[in-house]
Amino acid sequence: MAHSLILGMTESGKTTFAKRSAAAYQARGIKTIVLDPLKDPAWNADFQTSNPEDFLDKVWSSRCCAVFIDEAGDSVGRFDAAMVKTATRGRHWGHNLHYISQRGTMLARTVRDQCSNLILFCTALEDCKIHAREWNNPQLLQGAALPQGSYMAVTRFGALKKYSLFVKEKTQ
Repeated sequence: MAHSLILGMTESGKTTFAKRSAAAYQARGIKTIVLDPLKDPAWNADFQTSNPEDFLDKVWSSRCCAVFIDEAGDSVGRFDAAMVKTATRGRHWGHNLHYISQRGTMLARTVRDQCSNLILFCTALEDCKIHAREWNNPQLLQGAALPQGSYMAVTRFGALKKYSLFVKEKTQ
């Protein structure tokens, strides 16, 4: 189970990507847990709440789930100690955490460091510089020029690949 950062500007495609990922987990029989302050019913999750305490109770009483935190920059920052624990201990419960945020720098550095996957949609150049440095991958600088719906996916020790939400196969 590897944790993931899903980052990008408003309307870049990050929440659409996350919802599709959640549906794919469910199709494989993996339960999904979602913290969404907007209460978007399109998640169609096994458990969804806007209440951080209820969310954390569900996370720690469950095992082997795909867990999504939308607007993670707000919720992880506001409930820092408890939310950092999801990153540092979630794997021990078999969870795969997905932190969805407009800016990775809004998340605690410990949370970012615990993630093995980065899904990067269009992001400000200054943020791309930080991600390129933290992930040892200068290609992430290209994230500032991505069109809506296009994204780059990279693992800590893997090659960067480019995709589009609008095309089923990778674009590069």
